[in-house]
Amino acid sequence: MTSGLEDRFQTLHEIVRAARMNLAPGPWDYLVGGTETETTLRRNRLGIDSLAFRPRVLRDVSRIDTGTSLFKRRLRIPVMLAPIGSIESFTPGGGATAAKASAAFGVPQMLSSACNPGLEATAAAADNFRIFQLYVRGDEAWVDDHAERAIAHGYAAFCMTVDTAHYGPTVLGPYRDAGYVVGDLLHVPLPRSPWGF
Repeated sequence: MTSGLEDRFQTLHEIVRAARMNLAPGPWDYLVGGTETETTLRRNRLGIDSLAFRPRVLRDVSRIDTGTSLFKRRLRIPVMLAPIGSIESFTPGGGATAAKASAAFGVPQMLSSACNPGLEATAAAADNFRIFQLYVRGDEAWVDDHAERAIAHGYAAFCMTVDTAHYGPTVLGPYRDAGYVVGDLLHVPLPRSPWGF
């Protein structure tokens, strides 16, 4: 499977650089930022940075299988497209575009209920392995309705997000507006202590 992207991008950093150049500041801040104090974002970054590949040399690499399985379905690689609310801010087709990429690359897609074009239109866009993520905002009948619609449209699993009573504000945009962002780094001046340091 070739998409031509392997000629443009050799590293994740190149992909990030291209995204940064192609997105306006608002969508970029939303994509790379977190909410409130960004504590979870920092913890996630530390967790990812603690992982490393163990180099192995002089090994037989004539047959390499990077695949795995999830819910008894074969995946080409152990990667999933994460749910991104308002994904239509980054690409006009929103969840449908991500569904097509998921099908083309052979990885599952988790669709956020907080994006467009919605679970039915996204399912119609591609024959992919898809999971639906629902932000619980209604009563039991509302949740049941979404679950039934997801099942009817071929979603293999259903994920409920219940830890968010309301959407938190992202912080990078306001800090950028106040002049505390240099490049993509947040430089927030710390308040002075009562002892003068």
